[in-house]
Parts: sequence; C-alpha cells; structure tokens
Amino acid sequence: MKKVTDLTRQLVYLKHTLDDQTPSLEEFGNYLVENKLANQARVKSIMTKQKRITKMIHVYTDLLNSISGLFTAMMDSHLNHLMKYLDSAALVIALPALISGIWGMNVGGLPGKENENGFWILIIFVSLLTIGWGIFLKSKKYND
Repeated sequence: MKKVTDLTRQLVYLKHTLDDQTPSLEEFGNYLVENKLANQARVKSIMTKQKRITKMIHVYTDLLNSISGLFTAMMDSHLNHLMKYLDSAALVIALPALISGIWGMNVGGLPGKENENGFWILIIFVSLLTIGWGIFLKSKKYND
C-alpha cells in the first residue's frame, strides 16, 4: 500500500509538471517554426509525444486511484467482518457473565440457593443457554 501511495504521489508531481510545461512547450515549438530554427514536422512530433505522455499519466493516475480505492474498500470489509465477529463473541460471553453476576449477589430468594447441587445446575443452565445463544447467532449469520 505504501508503494501505491508513493507511486501516486510521484505521478501527481509528474502530471502537474507536464501540465505546466505544455503551454511553454507549445510556445517554444511555435517560436522555432516561425523563426525556421526547426522542422515543423519534428516540432509537431514532439508536441504529439508530449500530449500522449500527458494522457498516459492521467490514465495511470486514475488507475492508481481506483486501485487504492479498492484496497481501502477491502480493508474496510475485513475490519467490518472482524468487528462483527468480536461483537458476536462479546454477546456470547456477556450472557454467562450476567447470569453468574446476578447469582453471585448476596441476596435471598434466588432459585437453587438451598440446593447442594445448585452451583452445578446453574453452570449447566448457563452453558446450555450460552451454546443456544451461539447457535442462534450462527444461524442468523451474525458472525460471518
């Protein structure tokens, strides 16, 4: 990407240089032809080559701009995919953290408080709920 940026910068400099030199070169060519210091066909050939080079520089600049736009779009797409995946992972992790946080409060009246297997029942319940939540998100293609 750095090479593309450097090449684009160099092409911009070259494009502006050629655009600035075109009027001067035309004036100089007309001066040479008027004063019979050069052959008109040769001057016209030089002018044609200069116009062709200027057009090529413009085309290559447009191509590089479109390529860099494509790279930017690809990086944005990858970043969006990563963020979507991280969001779904955070949603899956948040559910057991919420339930265990509520059950960890020192307040009375929570189900399973008096049961000696209450901890394991809660772990199994939270695990099943988390797996179900993950399957639901996967079926909705939330993390793809």
